[in-house]
Amino acid sequence: MENTTAFVMTHESDPHRRATSLSVQALSLVRSLGRRGVRVVRLHPNHLDAGLRSRYCAAVEPCPDLYQSETRLLEFLEGLAQRHPGRRVLIPASDDCAWFLATHRERLGTHFQLPVPARGVMERIIDKRAQYEAAEALGVPVPETWYPESQAELRELLPKLRNYPYVIKPTVAHRWRLASMRRVSAGRKGIRVADARELLDAYEQLGAQARGVMLQEVIGGRDEQLYTFLGYFDRDARPLAYCLRSKIRQLPVDFGYCTLTVTCRQPQVQTQSLRLLRGLGYHGLVGVEWKLDPRTGLYKLIEINARAVNTIGIAAACGVDLPYIAYRDALGEPLPPVTDWRQGVKWRRFLQDWAAARTLHRQGRLSLGQWWRSLRGPAVGAVFAWDDPAPSVVDMGAFLRRRAGRRLSAMRRPAPTAGS
Repeated sequence: MENTTAFVMTHESDPHRRATSLSVQALSLVRSLGRRGVRVVRLHPNHLDAGLRSRYCAAVEPCPDLYQSETRLLEFLEGLAQRHPGRRVLIPASDDCAWFLATHRERLGTHFQLPVPARGVMERIIDKRAQYEAAEALGVPVPETWYPESQAELRELLPKLRNYPYVIKPTVAHRWRLASMRRVSAGRKGIRVADARELLDAYEQLGAQARGVMLQEVIGGRDEQLYTFLGYFDRDARPLAYCLRSKIRQLPVDFGYCTLTVTCRQPQVQTQSLRLLRGLGYHGLVGVEWKLDPRTGLYKLIEINARAVNTIGIAAACGVDLPYIAYRDALGEPLPPVTDWRQGVKWRRFLQDWAAARTLHRQGRLSLGQWWRSLRGPAVGAVFAWDDPAPSVVDMGAFLRRRAGRRLSAMRRPAPTAGS
């Protein structure tokens, strides 16, 4: 399209971290749009992000960090619009950016088309407590969840907790990735506790950070019972496109990030997702995660991600090109709705999936043959692509350096003394 530009915006939650990183969802957005001939500009404060090496990035704009100054970022974006004439679409690819754009939607809307929810809708989604309350009001099943903000409140709650194990999770997801929380989270989406003693110990470690977390029942069953609805909704909360996937593996293996997933159908998940997002008046790209509770037979809401999720690359691979559909709708040129998709298409993040498989193998839960067979079939790589190899080369180098660094640290660590 002539004289149009798509801007894909991400941030990192630690403004002082300047190691090589990779936003998988941003890379998928860039590739989806770039392969369609769209001019794509990446906005990111860290020039070391591996995705910036994509051949489909027409330009890279190192933007100010919103964690340091929202005002500077707003001024930068307004100046950016002057440097890139024509029609402009700005798409968030991280939770913090989605929140930032929704918060400043009115001001930035004079310069960009913004396929993001209104601020009021975003406020009901970004905080899990408000999200679950909204879901329950719409008749959507949610897990047993509590919100103790201190050790005292937790001790009062203990007699009511009868469904161990539970998991401690953030009420606002991107805060869990802040540098101040990494010591506790260790890369996990949540902290699993098996009994009251483990629960009290975990809250003690959290300290003042406990005010921003919640306690939720762990829904049993296999990872394959975790489903995600991927979609795009227009300004009137009409679903223009969607598909479903089920999780196969994740890393860390408990409450981690997806490493292998496959497209599927699940009518109840589809129905509940549409009811929930229409009821919220949602606009934009979205990923809604559910899990089947084997005790009740209900598909319970895990979370709504108000932006493109890590696995959005599977959508285009199965025939539902969500980023391009969102882009065209933002320009006022919507495509016909796409609500059918190819089943059995896989998305895999190979290096991380191998690490997850090794862990499961050591636990006796997966043979190497089973792992290899699970990779078969039509698939899209999270990072590697034949037509765009540079990001995967940079990402693999960073992965190997991190692994080598951890091994070196372990070798240098003093051996425990007798009796310790």
